[in-house]
Amino acid sequence: MVVSPFARYLKVIAQDSTGQGQADTVLYRFIEDEDLPREATAAELRRLKVFGKTYLKCAWLNAGEGEARHLRIFSENLSGEGTPETVRLHFHDGPVIAYKAAARDLDNDGEFELILASDVDNDGHSNGTDRSRVTALVKQFLKLGWR
Repeated sequence: MVVSPFARYLKVIAQDSTGQGQADTVLYRFIEDEDLPREATAAELRRLKVFGKTYLKCAWLNAGEGEARHLRIFSENLSGEGTPETVRLHFHDGPVIAYKAAARDLDNDGEFELILASDVDNDGHSNGTDRSRVTALVKQFLKLGWR
């Protein structure tokens, strides 16, 4: 079964409502049906706390209460056996995907052997720090049980 990014994903939105250049709000929306997104439950919010701290290091935020800049993270299970072979991260700027990252489990052993990441923390360099951030976001996402 392939999970489409438009069918089931976690949407993460960081907002800088104070204009200080740092996010003061992080919103999480679980999308299973584009027409009926749901907010995170209290139990999920506890698990998302670490995820949010890592996501904020990506500096992908909106001025004010906008939602144009956001992350969509989802998994793909092409073999259909229950564990994801790929987890994809799409960093959106409105309807456009500004950049992408992914973690791939090449031999379906539960470990991600290949991390593909551009400059996800917007520091001007694509390096090991970016791959570490992607790895952390993927692991935290999978702890939510959204496979």
